[in-house]
Amino acid sequence: MPTPTIDQELAALHAGKTSATCAKIVALYGPLVKSACRRVLRDDGLAEDAAQETFVLLMKKAKSLPPSTSLAGWLYHAACRTALNHQRTAMRRRVRENSVEAMNQMIPDTQPNLWTEIEPHLDDAMLALPERQRDLVVQCYFQNQSQRSAAAALGCSESVVSRELSAAIEGLRQFITKRRVVVSSVALTGLLSTHAASASMTGSAVMVSAMMSATTSASLMAALIQSKLVLAAVAVVGTATVATVGYQQMTSPTRPATSQAVKPNNAVSSVNTSINVTFSDHKSAAGNASWRGKWDASFRFTSAMALNERKKQVLLESDPDLRYALLQKMGVLLSRAAFDDLIAKDLDASVAPWRDPFAVLANRTEMFDHYLMAWSNEDPLAALNWVTAQPDGGLGMRKQLLYALEARQLQPETLREWINSLTVKSMQEEAIIALESIGNPSSLIARMGTGGNEGFLVDLAMLNNGQGLDWTAFGAKLAAGKSAIVARAMRLVLKGDIAKPQLDQMIRQLAQSPDVNIRVGAPAILRAARGDAGVDYPHALQLAAMCDQAGMSNFSSSIFQGWAVADPSAAMQYAGGLRDLASMREVIAALPTLPDEATMLSWMTGTPTKAQDIALSALYGRSTNGPFDQLQKIMESTSIMDQVEAALEVMRMVPLSQAPAAAEWIKQLPESEDRQLLSRALTRRLATVDPQATLELVQSSGLQGQDYEETLTQAVTQFAAQNDLAKSTQFIKQITDPQMHDKALGQLAMVKFPGHPQDAYAYLQTHAQLDWQASALRMLSDLYYNKLGNIDANAAEILKLDLPRLGPDVALRASKLCKIWVDHQVPLNVPLTWTQQLPASMGRDARLQLARNQQLKPATVEQYQAWTQAATISVDERNQLLKVLSKRVDGQAAR
Repeated sequence: MPTPTIDQELAALHAGKTSATCAKIVALYGPLVKSACRRVLRDDGLAEDAAQETFVLLMKKAKSLPPSTSLAGWLYHAACRTALNHQRTAMRRRVRENSVEAMNQMIPDTQPNLWTEIEPHLDDAMLALPERQRDLVVQCYFQNQSQRSAAAALGCSESVVSRELSAAIEGLRQFITKRRVVVSSVALTGLLSTHAASASMTGSAVMVSAMMSATTSASLMAALIQSKLVLAAVAVVGTATVATVGYQQMTSPTRPATSQAVKPNNAVSSVNTSINVTFSDHKSAAGNASWRGKWDASFRFTSAMALNERKKQVLLESDPDLRYALLQKMGVLLSRAAFDDLIAKDLDASVAPWRDPFAVLANRTEMFDHYLMAWSNEDPLAALNWVTAQPDGGLGMRKQLLYALEARQLQPETLREWINSLTVKSMQEEAIIALESIGNPSSLIARMGTGGNEGFLVDLAMLNNGQGLDWTAFGAKLAAGKSAIVARAMRLVLKGDIAKPQLDQMIRQLAQSPDVNIRVGAPAILRAARGDAGVDYPHALQLAAMCDQAGMSNFSSSIFQGWAVADPSAAMQYAGGLRDLASMREVIAALPTLPDEATMLSWMTGTPTKAQDIALSALYGRSTNGPFDQLQKIMESTSIMDQVEAALEVMRMVPLSQAPAAAEWIKQLPESEDRQLLSRALTRRLATVDPQATLELVQSSGLQGQDYEETLTQAVTQFAAQNDLAKSTQFIKQITDPQMHDKALGQLAMVKFPGHPQDAYAYLQTHAQLDWQASALRMLSDLYYNKLGNIDANAAEILKLDLPRLGPDVALRASKLCKIWVDHQVPLNVPLTWTQQLPASMGRDARLQLARNQQLKPATVEQYQAWTQAATISVDERNQLLKVLSKRVDGQAAR
């Protein structure tokens, strides 16, 4: 096996630093270091200072670095951590100053190209990679070295490097995709090579001088001062290390030995995160306890978060007058007549069919857009000016322009004058593209594939169903591009009314794509969705599933609808074999004419009895007037073999707007086990639209245990999202069981006091019937309450509670919080180390429950094993954890 080569520059530092060595290191790695700092700090001057500090830190640490260390990888990691330290310092100062304008300086302008959408997430994604993968990405893509030289540096074969790089790129892509930025692996590789280390260093002479001056902690400070660094140098002095992530823990000296902090160890974390531990007495609002520790955390509330909070406040306000007043306060000045018109058309948030607050959180941008589009109908320029002034201005401008152009609200000359008034260059350039496309779609085709915002170009091309578009040229450009952009065009094509000859031109070009997903999948899916004869529809569905995995979206619904037109019998038989009510509904909804029961059953010949029952249920759904009549017909049918099971399928899939009618049908049934089953199936969907009816149905049906608790949680969350605090408090008084009342109280506080736990505590203390801290614990550890990115702050609050008094629920809730933490791409050793601040037995139980969580990914399980082997825990706990984790690894390998 090859041995790792010794980094020449690092070897030179080991031999004794010279100005020539320092100058060479700055020349070789300066762009890499500054690019990393700039992506975090978003300011050239601050990035230059942080980069200088990183190189000075190298001089201080050089003697202790192993000869085989990848200097590029070490410097990249150090630069990210140094910049993050400075960012936290700057943000704390801005928060103390309470200056929105100052905080906005930390938020970049939204840019129109894919790289600038990826850039804010890149370094977080890189730090989540294993160390070797990160070093390889730095060498091969940031510095554009060959895989052969990287293999020689690491002492491994080129095939290993290739495999590790593929895994790293896929890991980065998945991380970035979770941030709502869709990018293929090929595109990401090209962007990294082009942009990741493109910054230029200035002041190299001063840098070399500072590096030559750095020998000890004292002289390090002098070197920083001499090089005129603006940011605080304390981050690299004394006990602070470059790997610090901003979490500091404090424990009392009387804390049991089995609950001390983790020993720093490279095997524990893929990002070598170290935790600084000091000892101090900590006094909390809940009283003193010898076990209690502190998790020192900061919560950055950016202006983008503030905008999202204002949007949520509008969308979750149930009173139309108050909702309209909130819009006006935000500066969205649509008329009251336009606002009332949205309500009349069921487009306002309060009457949307998905009023579930979780859906509101997930869809708040799309829901809020209804107000902006209505405003654009009255004053398109005012609406454009508002969106361009917001933190997400570039994205908002694109959507607003598309709407205004499709509605023909702007004349070219008016748009040109508005473009000249824009001050952000990237927005101005993108608006010019839109202006040029008016009456000349070919200008868009010429721009495709040149590195601009491909999605925006496709959206512009497809305005008014692609009127005037050269479909052959358009298809050729798509075929040569990214699969995600092809999927975008396919969605627009299927949504629109495109003539068959035009679509055929596009399909012929896609069939010549070098990308196999595009070449094979796209033509088959488009032809199947159109209902063409002679298409292998099962194969098209398989291709749709493969394309979905490749990031091209899932088109199975469109395929089933097309199949219903081409061959309804075959479509129903296939869906029946899947026992998939949703797919059957898609088929039946697309049928030009409805069959009778005998015909439907003949189509379903050979399928399971349950599938035939479901098919008839779906047929009744289209042929009757609402779910009450549909369910009644199901129960009276002699063709359906199991009426209750068929009714259960309806309950599970009933449209939200029809759930109250289904509840009325259940109420007229006699008390029985079947009624409980039907109630249980309906309650979650019913709670989304009518919490009061849900509570009444649950109580009248006699639901108990976990079913009752889950339904109650959903009903309270929904009611609190739609009503003010006083009404919500009155609502939960209907719950007579004190324990369930307090659980509901915690759920209510979670909705009403996001990001403000102290206000929630005051409310809980006033209204709890038992122990208010139990409600607080549930609130702080709930996924909903951690959606603001404030997990570490909530973790600190949990440690202030009187946990020994709260009993076994502490371990369960702590385990759930750890899983939320991990899902937010935080290194696993951070939440695990936090559990060591819990009372000893509770922390141990929390770690065990987390180890048994079946949703942990294989890579996380491996990190858990490494942490367990290195952590300061009892021998018994280590053996138990390793046993559980080994079973997980063996089970995953077997699968």
